[in-house]
Amino acid sequence: MSQTQTVDLSFKDTRVQDVIKAISRQTGVSIIYSDSYFEGVAPVSIETKGESILDVLHKILNDSKFAITMDGDVISIKEKPQSVPSQQINQPVIIISGKVLGQGNEPLPGAAIVDLHSGRGVITNVDGEYNLRLPTREGAVLRAKFLGYKPMDIEVGKQTNIDFNLEVLNNDLSEVVVTGIFDFKSETFTGATQTYNHDDLQAVGNINVIQSLQNLDPSFIVTENLAMGSNPNAMNELSIRGQSGFPDLNNEYSTSPNQPLFVLDGFETTMETINDLDMERVESITILKDAAAKAIYGSKAANGVIVIETRRPQQGKLRLTYNGTAKIQTPDLDSYNLTNASEKLQVEQNAGLYDGGIGGFINSVTNANFQYISRESYYDLLDEVYRGVETDWLAQPVRNAVGQKHTLYLEGGSDKFQYGLDFAYNNDAGVMKGSNRRTISGGMTFIYRFNDLKIRNQLLVANNKGNNSPWGSFSEYALMNPYLRPRDENGHLIQSWELERANSTLRYVNPMWNSTINTKDFTEYNQITNNFYLEWTGIEGLKTTLRVGLNHSDNGSEIFHPTTHTDFITYTTEDLIARRGTYDYMDGKSNKITVDAIGSYTKVAGDHFFLANLGWNLNSQTEERVSFTAEGFPNDQLDDPGFARQYAENTTPYSFESTTNDVSFVGAVNYSFKDRYLIDLSARLNGSSQFGADNRWGNFWSAGLGYNLHKENFLSDVEWLNQLKLRGSLGYTGSQNFNSYQSKTTYTYETEYYYNLNSGAYLLGLPNNNLAWQRKQDLNIGVDFTLLKNRLSGRFDYYVSTTDDLLTDVTIPYSTGFNSYKENLGKVENKGTEVYLNYRVFQNTSKNAYLNVFASVATNKNRIKEISNSLASYNESQVEELTNRPVTRYEEGQSMNAIWAVKSRGIDPATGQEIFVRRDGTTTTEWSSDDMVVCGVAEPDLNGIAGLSFGYNGVRLNINLNYSLGGDLYNQTVVDKVENADPYYNVDRRVFSDRWVNPGDITRFKNIEDQSTTYPTSRFVEKNNYLNISNININYDLNKIKSIKAIGLQQLLLGLYMDDIARFSSIDIERGTDYPYAKSYSLSLKATF
Repeated sequence: MSQTQTVDLSFKDTRVQDVIKAISRQTGVSIIYSDSYFEGVAPVSIETKGESILDVLHKILNDSKFAITMDGDVISIKEKPQSVPSQQINQPVIIISGKVLGQGNEPLPGAAIVDLHSGRGVITNVDGEYNLRLPTREGAVLRAKFLGYKPMDIEVGKQTNIDFNLEVLNNDLSEVVVTGIFDFKSETFTGATQTYNHDDLQAVGNINVIQSLQNLDPSFIVTENLAMGSNPNAMNELSIRGQSGFPDLNNEYSTSPNQPLFVLDGFETTMETINDLDMERVESITILKDAAAKAIYGSKAANGVIVIETRRPQQGKLRLTYNGTAKIQTPDLDSYNLTNASEKLQVEQNAGLYDGGIGGFINSVTNANFQYISRESYYDLLDEVYRGVETDWLAQPVRNAVGQKHTLYLEGGSDKFQYGLDFAYNNDAGVMKGSNRRTISGGMTFIYRFNDLKIRNQLLVANNKGNNSPWGSFSEYALMNPYLRPRDENGHLIQSWELERANSTLRYVNPMWNSTINTKDFTEYNQITNNFYLEWTGIEGLKTTLRVGLNHSDNGSEIFHPTTHTDFITYTTEDLIARRGTYDYMDGKSNKITVDAIGSYTKVAGDHFFLANLGWNLNSQTEERVSFTAEGFPNDQLDDPGFARQYAENTTPYSFESTTNDVSFVGAVNYSFKDRYLIDLSARLNGSSQFGADNRWGNFWSAGLGYNLHKENFLSDVEWLNQLKLRGSLGYTGSQNFNSYQSKTTYTYETEYYYNLNSGAYLLGLPNNNLAWQRKQDLNIGVDFTLLKNRLSGRFDYYVSTTDDLLTDVTIPYSTGFNSYKENLGKVENKGTEVYLNYRVFQNTSKNAYLNVFASVATNKNRIKEISNSLASYNESQVEELTNRPVTRYEEGQSMNAIWAVKSRGIDPATGQEIFVRRDGTTTTEWSSDDMVVCGVAEPDLNGIAGLSFGYNGVRLNINLNYSLGGDLYNQTVVDKVENADPYYNVDRRVFSDRWVNPGDITRFKNIEDQSTTYPTSRFVEKNNYLNISNININYDLNKIKSIKAIGLQQLLLGLYMDDIARFSSIDIERGTDYPYAKSYSLSLKATF
């Protein structure tokens, strides 16, 4: 930094230190001083334009009292020695020496060292060394500071040699908001964003990015999948600030209608890619929530944007970093409460299976052999119980799974050229036997700088294969009766059992059988991504960037069930035997090219800060997919589709093709005056091939206002206030995550019939030239604050989001040849709040000790404001298909997460029948769908996160909890396995309790002999309040052990992680019905050479 660099200032009656801070912000020069220097110094007024830094400092400082020196990018302001009494002249001077080192133990020349007590400071030499003379040790604390690194404080105490090893600032994440297109100063940005760096993510989990975000931000909702549990191959539903799109009713969405947009290193990517991303590559993640933050993404930002930046190689000597993790997962079956063998037999007897009470076993009570056969069957099973047959079917398909993850990262280079090479292997073994998700990836990054030009290129290659368990669905094992032996007396698996009864035969199939035969069930993808960046900064204040991204992906899946699979156990006729064995095959590929041209201009003029951004974007993506099902295989070993006899009955091969093109122009302006008054404006013009000819283009914009209240002079003396920023924004974003061609006329060819050797074609869909973008209006009001000398920090946001022009089906007369077409109808509103708090209980830098506690809470209320006639028809069709589960209904004024059922007053003690409440308030014993009302809402009143972070002398402990209050859930477990329990299969132990037996019994459940279907009733709508201990981890940094450095290690870190340790819930329901949940324990090691 040249000493002749000029500044423009205009201040009146301002504190000296505030003027100095403004000079530092404007020029980027670090200025070292102590606030104590200026105690009693009168405020100054100054008006300068184009004057050098040193001239301005000399103007505002008393040259007779202060000495000003400049070395590189650092200016030191010191008090000149004052005359001292003669008795003090001979007092000893304390000399502290040492080094300042950066990443890779490279010396940092020009680093600033200052004593926070006396204000004395020096600059390190070319070898990073310093000598600092202090008047006293008492109260002395040295601070080392260097551009691009975190400042570090160490108490002097009795030390005479103090070395500093500074940590990289993570690209100044605390100072910059990274949006994936433009970067903004966080101090002057008005958008609602939340940024988490690498350490934040690792502090709450080491499984994947999705899990860590769930443990950090309560507005980032991962919908709990009670069926799929911990299945490593299941992708969960995600949302930010509630649901804004109707579920996929007719395959109109290419992804979940509420899934946020993922941006990786400036390019859009898929959730699956992020799920499989190596966490060691992640530098930071920023969640863009309101219009001011996300409107620059226009038509794709309605559901929020998650921006992931990966680490870039650092210059210096060659460094190799290894990360290894060994993970053990144990199945969590605590939510299951099934009967044992003797209890299950008693349930069957109580249900009348052996005295004609239920007709499943006995078809005719007049059968002469009835009594004999039924009692003989009972005593045969009772003998098995007495022999000790007690099969734990839940334990059969599960295991304590051991997974492993290894990563290598090689980096280094000069100030002109940096390189990075990475390799990762991750085998995530599931608790169902034979299931796993294996990812192998490798990448290469290089950065080249030449004068004002910077070139960066990232290449990533990844292969993923997910194997599903050959043991089938976990629900099959939960149904098995514990008095059945899985193996015969010779130890061989039994394929099935047939229980003979009076006039019928009941067959039980052994779900373990399929694990012993040759099956396939896997998905796989290969992905190649290359991102190229070209930056030019040849004009002061101007940065231009050209980005080109190329992505190719091959994906497929295969499922093979051989002839001996239990799926075909009933294929006994000659025709059906020939059809045994099936092969489901899918193969797809996609190609995407993205081109961005971006220009950013920054200008500081006195108190005015101005940032202008312009961009142009082009995307083109093609997808192809082919699938078929073949059947009729000769034997188990011939597992290639070529051996199939035919395509599955009544099926033909299916193919899919999609091409989408879009172009956009985007601009954003950020302005601040004195860093106090803030304005953000952005606009994006999107054009897409997905929409009608009359609505190709969509306009999206945002406006934000902010006020840094703490910058006001009247608050400058409020010592407990460090930051208070008020902000608000309003704007529109859009959504287009649905299939291509929905606005166009589409045809399909008729391949079954021909005329004159030609096949015909018929219409699949009607055109709609007016089909337009789904638009979402976001209103956000927020406050950011930091108090008590930066000990307490937090954020509050209130938002109202209204999604309009939702894409839905419009019902039309069948006489047109169609029953619906696509139209923009429907409106949904989400309204909520978010609160984040972080408090530093204590911090001792000399002992590297600290304790931080944090808590956050989010609320959201969802309401449907308008629906189409097609959704009304959908509601009617749901009622027609009623089962014992609540139906999904969408009605104006209600939540999309409403639970519809008939209100109930419980079981009548006199008769054992349920008493229902009609809509008019009268009671009845007859259930009617006309009486269904909203009996609960699955969306919680609030959900949040809490925890603590503790560190001492290299040991770090993190505890993370998440909780949810006020939501409702329909307890399907007590319906299926208690009230509507099928006595032929295993049931919940609660079948013994609270069942009505005799008149006068006050119970929750009706008589076990009443096998009528229980339709949706408020009796089973329960509060779903829970508290999860989601993560506990402890890490130990061994860097302070001298022998570590002696063997050539720069860093050695050991860690223990425990995930999903315990759950406390207000509802007793089976979780993980198709695939069980799991508790996870992992050991990690990180070493840098």
